[in-house]
Amino acid sequence: MSAIIAIIATIFALAFDSSFGGIFTLRSMGSITPLAMPCIVVFIALFAPETIACMVALVLGALVDLAPGHSELAGGAYLIGPYALGFFVSTILILKVRNVVFRRKVFTVAVLTVGVVLVTGSAEALVLVVRGFLPWTEPLKGAGFSELAKLCGTAIYSGVLAVPLGWSLLATIGMWKFHSPTGRRATWR
Repeated sequence: MSAIIAIIATIFALAFDSSFGGIFTLRSMGSITPLAMPCIVVFIALFAPETIACMVALVLGALVDLAPGHSELAGGAYLIGPYALGFFVSTILILKVRNVVFRRKVFTVAVLTVGVVLVTGSAEALVLVVRGFLPWTEPLKGAGFSELAKLCGTAIYSGVLAVPLGWSLLATIGMWKFHSPTGRRATWR
């Protein structure tokens, strides 16, 4: 996998998620904003070797955790872990199913992006709940159902964004220099 292309895609996805994506926010539906980074995670998990895909997922998750607007706590501190854990678990799940899906289809990228957003949101909720049980932190406050509805809306909206983004990623697959399987049992789809 070409590291330069991965870094460029990461910079664009972080810039979109941190600032430019706010343009596409649906305020009338509870401030739902699409995310681009899960689409990059899906694309890399579909085509990269397993160990590289897992390592890249952890790095991308840590970068999202440190990005403005994500995982911020009171006092300006950042909680590293929710997105890193969510992207890592999502990558492991994608690695388990990538041999039975049509990898080169935009629909596959879009559906798996919805799944990554849902798994990442669940991991973030788990980390915050566990953190809330610690004696030196305040317990969680907020409405659970409204946050779940916002997570589902964000997942669907990110899946819609994954259609043009996935198409452009699939169109540039040659520049990524993924290893292509050879032989009769090759499973490129």
